[in-house]
Amino acid sequence: MKLPLRPVDREQAWLLPPALDDLLSQGHPARFVAAFVDGLPKVAWSDMEIDLDGDSLGAPAYHPRALLSVWLYGFMTGVRSSRKLEAACRDQIPYLWLTGCQHPDHNTLWRFYQAHRQSMRRLLKCTVRTAVEVGLLDLAVQAVDGTKVAASAAGDQTCDRAKLERLLTKTEDAIGELEAQNKSDDGPLPAHLPAELQQAQVLRERIQHAMSHLGKDPRLTRVNLTDQDAQLMKGRQGIMPGYNAQAMASPVAQSSGGGMLITAADVVDSAADSGQLVPMLEQAEEMIGEPVPVTLADGGYHTAANLAAGEQRGDLFVMPERYHPGVQGPYFKDKFLYDSATDSYICPKGQRLPFRGLRRNNGKVPGPFRVYRAPRTVCRACPAYGVCTKDVRAGRALWIGPYDALLRKHRQWMTTERARGLYAQRKELIEPIFGILQEQLSARRFLLRGLANVRAEFVLLATAFNLRTLWRIWITRWRPPATEAPST
Repeated sequence: MKLPLRPVDREQAWLLPPALDDLLSQGHPARFVAAFVDGLPKVAWSDMEIDLDGDSLGAPAYHPRALLSVWLYGFMTGVRSSRKLEAACRDQIPYLWLTGCQHPDHNTLWRFYQAHRQSMRRLLKCTVRTAVEVGLLDLAVQAVDGTKVAASAAGDQTCDRAKLERLLTKTEDAIGELEAQNKSDDGPLPAHLPAELQQAQVLRERIQHAMSHLGKDPRLTRVNLTDQDAQLMKGRQGIMPGYNAQAMASPVAQSSGGGMLITAADVVDSAADSGQLVPMLEQAEEMIGEPVPVTLADGGYHTAANLAAGEQRGDLFVMPERYHPGVQGPYFKDKFLYDSATDSYICPKGQRLPFRGLRRNNGKVPGPFRVYRAPRTVCRACPAYGVCTKDVRAGRALWIGPYDALLRKHRQWMTTERARGLYAQRKELIEPIFGILQEQLSARRFLLRGLANVRAEFVLLATAFNLRTLWRIWITRWRPPATEAPST
């Protein structure tokens, strides 16, 4: 069946003068961004070191409310480049509405972002406190996780000290040859250096700076010439220079439609997650204004030190132990029973392991360790020899450290039905956040360089994520203003 066609007239004039507000739907997320920015108190602008008063002299500048709105809406929609934002402010209705049909160029947008991106991290707290004040946040449980995000750096630019020294020697030789080629017989080098010589001198400075950076931190063995703070990490795409982005999230109350809110966000240059648990807990508590009783985490955060910190803080951790095949074995040390009367342990075969003394090890767990050991002759005659122990010179030994009782208590807790039920929530609470950040907010790679800068970039991404969640709640509760019926 054929239908009539609508004519296409690209020279059609407006029948009535259009209003800018009519071009944007009432429930559009750009309206929510504007409402959020306009609702920021003066103290928030002061904390971000942004002056809203301007000056009475000189050419008028773009209003900070418009520039901040553009950046926040850009992060919400995956646009984080100042040049792309400049184009959007010319072509896209939401940006035109946010700026009032003004067209800030990329230099203006970049200068604002560069000057205030560190202080704009405070906006994440504004989103969290807004949710807490109106009762949107479920403060019964929270989950933490990390993901590896690629740095704005090439993988082949990561060098150790030996490679840096070889590269510096080659660069020095190249600079010497270029200087000799461009030096005249009558005088020094020309005032304007050739492009090749300038590039070689810049490379030399980068190499020297990288070597200095490598010497300042004894933990570092390699450094990237493009982004010296980036470290080689294993991500989904293989080994890459990148950062470890951390996020803590709590669920939105089901009465508000569900979803998640990021309550803490950070970026570190260490691939391990274990050292980030307590800092994330402290940041989330400061953001929310009160502690959350239950924290869900994967095995990457499981350490004795973290369990001890949680015990001291009064936190309940739900996190499995990192895989260790011996933990489930029949002769793991948890299967040995302690006899306090004789200060000894009884093995699963009924043999006694008496106390032999205090020892220290070179590991991360502080000592001293209490060592309990069975006689060699008893273990060699035991049918479990070869499984329980393979030591031919001594019997089975137990090294009991200061955290052993705490580790055993946590293992028992993780076997309970309540712990398993709580841990089942972790995957659906925290992991979708990183998927949304990477796929919908285009956060697979940082655009900035340096730990301080990428940290500010990721916190602003977390702020944009929260604004998306709050907008969805706002749109479900928002009702268009009532219009009067036309008079007859």
